[in-house]
Amino acid sequence: MIMQKIAVFGGVLMLAVVTMSTPRAFAISGGNPFAGDDTNIATTSDGKGNIGKGADIITRFDRAFSVVDSLIFGEQPRLKLETDGLMEGFASGDSTTISPQLDNALIRNTEAKLREGDAKTGLQLTGQTYYRLSDNGGYEDETGEGHYRAKFQAELRWYLLQSSLFGKDGRRQVAYLEEKIARAGYEKERIDINDFLLKSYITQHYDSLMAGVLAYRVNMLRLIGDAQSYLLGNENISSDRRVKNLNERMEAERKLSEIEGTYPMASTLAGIDVTTVRIDSAALVSHVASAQGDMKILELRMQLLEQRERNEKWWADLNVAPFIRYAYYFRSGLPDSYNLDAGVTFTIPINELSGHRKRTLRTERGVVEAEMERLSHRIADKTALVVAETSRLDRATRSELRRLGELKGYLADRTAAYRNVKGEYNRLARAEEYTMYISCLEQLIDYQRRRDSLVADLQALLPDESIMRFCTFSRIKGGDDYQHHDNTLPSK
Repeated sequence: MIMQKIAVFGGVLMLAVVTMSTPRAFAISGGNPFAGDDTNIATTSDGKGNIGKGADIITRFDRAFSVVDSLIFGEQPRLKLETDGLMEGFASGDSTTISPQLDNALIRNTEAKLREGDAKTGLQLTGQTYYRLSDNGGYEDETGEGHYRAKFQAELRWYLLQSSLFGKDGRRQVAYLEEKIARAGYEKERIDINDFLLKSYITQHYDSLMAGVLAYRVNMLRLIGDAQSYLLGNENISSDRRVKNLNERMEAERKLSEIEGTYPMASTLAGIDVTTVRIDSAALVSHVASAQGDMKILELRMQLLEQRERNEKWWADLNVAPFIRYAYYFRSGLPDSYNLDAGVTFTIPINELSGHRKRTLRTERGVVEAEMERLSHRIADKTALVVAETSRLDRATRSELRRLGELKGYLADRTAAYRNVKGEYNRLARAEEYTMYISCLEQLIDYQRRRDSLVADLQALLPDESIMRFCTFSRIKGGDDYQHHDNTLPSK
């Protein structure tokens, strides 16, 4: 049999309880311990519903306190909240392998370019045929051999310097480098996709932690709000306190609503195992300088320009062509005849075009070098900023862990005091103490999420390497730094 008496002292909801039985434990799976009992309000009332409603609020407080205490100090060992599950994502590194279809297409394209280059024989066949509409225009050839009515001529030239015999190795190197540049571009796109997937994994991981913890604070704030509304209706508290609670609850609900998906409430509030990270920035920057996607493409572009400059020869614009010419003459009055000639034709451009082309390629290399230098500085600056920010977050994490330990010790002492109190006590104050503790857990989760998002930014710089190669994670156990080291509820 339970007898309850409600009293209000100075705007604080009190309860004197005399019980003949041990209160039962309230498991999360058995329903929401923060929920009210509408039947109680309806059946136990002074005509306005006040007495029944107050008793229901007190019962809800006691149930909530019982559940939260069991999650923080439960006698059964509970796993702490884990935040390092995403290290598996970091450890695996980014996979930049392009699809087999694209890989085969790039290879076939390069092979086609090589065949195109090898197909340049340098041979050129020209010909002409014409018919004279008039006589020789007064010209008289005593032999008559110079007089013909029609002519057919064919000539085979071999532009030796423009054939595949010259510059073959240089052309092949250009084709291979162009394939590498295209492949690096596609691999960079894959890295961007992997970066997005890793960020999504981090978000989902910490959303599950945050939602599981935040749900308790939202429910506790709603319970506090119900109690304050009850007291405000009896004019026992000021409206300022109610407005403050409304604002805090709405902010918490807004934070919870921004989390995509639905996650179960946390199975423990005992503490949180967090990590700090040390980043070898010098080794990271050195590795990224040669492996990062954009840097790799720039390096390949530099090699391509160097190869094209080597391929640029002073004789490339010369035309030296041995030839064979056949001419057949159709005559009137005389037998037809023909000529077979052989010789060499050549043209020599009088300019410095080859030198200008080389200078243009050198200036393009200078632009690429400047891009590489700028990108190198950006990578170094970004790494330095990430290292500094992760260090700041790690310091904040350590500080928050100390605060969590102090709050847990305080809650343990207060729980013992509440159990030993005779008469009424301030349940609103006790509920607010729990919300402070849960807020501390939320802050720790947020610090870890922000830190790991920064580490993921560094992972995006590495095409086929895990950031774990350059990071050292150290686990810090927090939330237990208080006088009750047995992790159980203080004895009565």
